[in-house]
Amino acid sequence: MKNKAVKFSLAAVAVFFAAAVALAAAMPWLLNWYVQYRHLRDTGRIAIQVGFYGCLPFVLTALVCLWRLLRNIQRERVFLEENNRMMALISWCCAGVAAVTLGACRWYPPLGFVTVSMAFLFLIVRVVRNCFIAAIALKEENALTI
Repeated sequence: MKNKAVKFSLAAVAVFFAAAVALAAAMPWLLNWYVQYRHLRDTGRIAIQVGFYGCLPFVLTALVCLWRLLRNIQRERVFLEENNRMMALISWCCAGVAAVTLGACRWYPPLGFVTVSMAFLFLIVRVVRNCFIAAIALKEENALTI
């Protein structure tokens, strides 16, 4: 497939994955700087740290799923049950991030914006996944038609 958008998306996923790993390594230093810059209390520091490291497995899992989904699309393997599973996992990763940040926003309220954003993204991915499910069913039905 000569789709430049898919290649760009694959590159973006790789960059985000590398950035997430780099941020995980640099988080203690970055958090110290941010706490001093914003004059946060220890509860804010702990909420940000727990929120970040609590969300990291969901973020990395979602990025791996996005990579697999995009590779299938690049190979022109679009309406597959595997892609449906990847989208389901991505949506639940969004829900996981929303849950972690919801818990952390009690001590650092700006994380509430992340919670709302990820809950909305969960909804969007679920709707797109439902479209994929319908397309997979239609594809299978057409395959049986003579």
